[in-house]
Amino acid sequence: MSCKILDFIMPPITYLGSTIFSAIFTLLAILNPNKTIHSLGIKTLLTLAISSFISRLVKESVNRIRPFIKISNLNIKKIGIDEYSFPSGHTTAAFSIAVTSSLFYPNIAIAGIVLASCVGVSRIYLGVHYPTDVLAGTFLGSITSFLVFHII
Repeated sequence: MSCKILDFIMPPITYLGSTIFSAIFTLLAILNPNKTIHSLGIKTLLTLAISSFISRLVKESVNRIRPFIKISNLNIKKIGIDEYSFPSGHTTAAFSIAVTSSLFYPNIAIAGIVLASCVGVSRIYLGVHYPTDVLAGTFLGSITSFLVFHII
C-alpha cells in the first residue's frame, strides 16, 4: 500500500510513540505545578518504565524479525528501529501515555486512544511491525496503565 499523503503523515505520527516524545511528555507533566498533572506525570513515568521493560524482555525472548526484512515489495520509509518487532515498543508507549492520561482526564479518552491507535497503524504502514506486534503493544501499554493507576 502506498499513498503520498500517508507517506508524508505517517513518519511524524510514528514518533508520538518514541522515547523522546515520551520523555518530554512525562517531564513536562512532572514539572507542572498542578497536582493532578504532576501525578499524571509520575504515573506515566511508572507505566512507561514497567511497560518498556516488559516489552524489551518479550522482544529479546521472541526475536521476531521485522516485516520489511521478510516481505519484499513493502512500501517502507527509513526510520530508526531496533532489531526485533514483537511487541511494538512505540505502540506500547503511545498506549501507556494515552490510557494513563485518559484515566486522569476521561474527557480526552477518545482523542488519546485514536492518536495512540494512529501510532500503531503508522508502524504497520511503515513496514516495521506486523498487526499482532501492534495489538500486543496496545494490550501491554493499556494493561500496565490500568494496573499502575489503580494499584500504585
